[in-house]
Amino acid sequence: MARSPGTVASTPKPNGLRDLVWQAFHRPGSAAFGFTSRVTFLMISLSVGSLIVESMQPDAATVATLNVIEALLVVVFTAEYLLHLWVAENRIKYATSFWGIVDLLAILPALLAFLPNAGLRVVRTLRVLRVLRMLKLMKLAADQARASAHLASRGKPSVFNDALIYFMALFTVLTISATLAYYAEFDETAEATATTFSSIPQAMWWSIVTITTTGYGDMVPSTLIGRLIAVATMFSGLALFGILTSVIGRAVLTTVFGRDPEVVEADDTDPDPRFASTVSRVAAPPVPLRDVGIAIAAVISVIMLVLETVPGIYDSAPTFFSYGEIVFVAIFSIEYLYNITTAPSKRAYLLSFGGLVDLLSILPSYMGLIDVTGLKAFRALRVLRVLRVLKLIKIALAHRASRVETGVKKNSFLVDLQIYAIAVTCAITISGTLGYYAEKDVPESAFTSIPAGMWWGVVTMTTTGYGDMVAKAPILGDDGKPVLDDDGEPTMTADVQPVTLGGRVTAGLTMFAGLALFGVLSAVIGSALLNSLFGGESEPAPA
Repeated sequence: MARSPGTVASTPKPNGLRDLVWQAFHRPGSAAFGFTSRVTFLMISLSVGSLIVESMQPDAATVATLNVIEALLVVVFTAEYLLHLWVAENRIKYATSFWGIVDLLAILPALLAFLPNAGLRVVRTLRVLRVLRMLKLMKLAADQARASAHLASRGKPSVFNDALIYFMALFTVLTISATLAYYAEFDETAEATATTFSSIPQAMWWSIVTITTTGYGDMVPSTLIGRLIAVATMFSGLALFGILTSVIGRAVLTTVFGRDPEVVEADDTDPDPRFASTVSRVAAPPVPLRDVGIAIAAVISVIMLVLETVPGIYDSAPTFFSYGEIVFVAIFSIEYLYNITTAPSKRAYLLSFGGLVDLLSILPSYMGLIDVTGLKAFRALRVLRVLRVLKLIKIALAHRASRVETGVKKNSFLVDLQIYAIAVTCAITISGTLGYYAEKDVPESAFTSIPAGMWWGVVTMTTTGYGDMVAKAPILGDDGKPVLDDDGEPTMTADVQPVTLGGRVTAGLTMFAGLALFGVLSAVIGSALLNSLFGGESEPAPA
C-alpha cells in the first residue's frame, strides 16, 4: 500500500468500536486519528478564542455565548478523557502519565468551579487554568515529531513537519505566557486601563517581545508571579530559538548542501516506528548520597544569603542566620578536608575546578572573621559565599562523568539539560548577588535586594533588557560634588543602568555568560534533534 508523505505507516482496518477508538488516539496515519486531531485542534482554538474574548470586557450577550462554548468544550474534553481511560491497557498508568494529567487539566478547572464552596476568587483562578488546554496541542506536536523522525530516518525531507512542530510549540508558549501574565498583572478590582496588561491580546504583544528577547520595556510585569512567568517565557524563547536554528541548520545541511543524514534502518512492517532510540541498555549510576547532602546544604546556604538582603527578614531572626552560617561552614570545611585526604593526588585536587569550588565555599566566611585595622575590606568578601552554588555544577559534572565511565554514553539529553538548568541557576544567582552588592548604595537604586538583582540578571542574561532596573545618578560639578537644584536636592541624570564600575563589570560578564549559555542550549537541543532523527542505534518497537 502506498504511503502519503508524513504518513507513519499503513494501518489495518479497525476491529470493533474499542479498536476504532484506540486507533483514533494512538494510530497516526489512520483516518480516525486524523479526524480526532482536527477536532482536538478546533476545540483548542475555540478555548483560546473564548479566553481572549473574555479578557476584552465583552457585553452580556457575548458572555452568554462564551458560556455555551465553554460547556461544549467541557463535554467534548470530558468524553475524550473517558474514552482514553476506556481504551487504555493500564488505566492507572494513563491517568498518572503526563498526557493523562494534561487531558484531566483540560476539564478539571470547569468541573471544580461547580463545587458548593467555590468562591468568586477560586472560580476566577480556575478559569485561568483553562489555558493549560494548550498543552494538548503539544500532543499533536509529538505525533508530528514521530512522523518527522520516520521521514528523516529514510533520508526524506522533513522540514515542513519540523517547522509545524516549532510553530505549535511557539503558539503554545505564546498563549500560555500571555494568559498567565494577564491574570497575574491585571487587578480585578481596578479598571482595565490601570495596567498595560489590559487584555490577553495586549499581553500577547508583551509575550512576543519577551520570547524574542527584544525587550522594548513598554510592558514590564511588576508582581512576583508576573516576573516568574516572564522568567519562564524568556528561557522558553531561548529554547524555541535553539530548536529553530537546529531545524534550519539540518534543513540546510540536507537540502541545500546535499549532506545525507545517517539513515536509520526501520522495519516497514512496524505499524508504529519510533524515534531512533537513544536509551542505553546500561543503567545509570545513582548520585552518591553524600553529594546529594552537600548539594542540599549548598542550596540552603545560598537561599539564606539571598533572604538576608530582603528588608525585614534578617532583622527578624539575625541569630538564626548567624548560627546557620556556622553550621554550613563546618559542613563544607569537613567536606574540603575529607576530599584532600582521600584525593589520589592532593595537588591535582587543590588546583582542579572542584577543589577551587570547595575552597571558595569556605574561604569568604573565614576571611570575614578578620576585623582588624586595614583588613576590614576582607569582610566584603563574604559576598563570595554565593559561589557555593557552583557546587551544584561540580556534582552534576561528576555524575555525568561517572555515567560515561560506566558505559552510559547515550540518552544524555536530560542530563545535559539538567546541567544547563543548574548552570543558568548559578549564573543568575551569582550575577544577581554581585549586582546587588555593587549597586545597592547608589541613590535611587532599584537593586533593593538580591531577588531584585536576580530579576535584573535574568533580563540581562537573556538579552531582553526591559530597562526597568534603573537608577538616577547625581550630576557632579567641577568640584566633584553633586549639583543642587532650587530645593537643595541633588540634580539627577536620566535613568541609567548599572552606575558603579563593579555593577558594569558584573553586567558585562552576565551578558557574555548569557550568550555562552545560549550556545550550550543550542548545542544540547541540536545534538538531541540530530541524534533522535538522524543517527543512533535503533531500539525495536515494543510488540
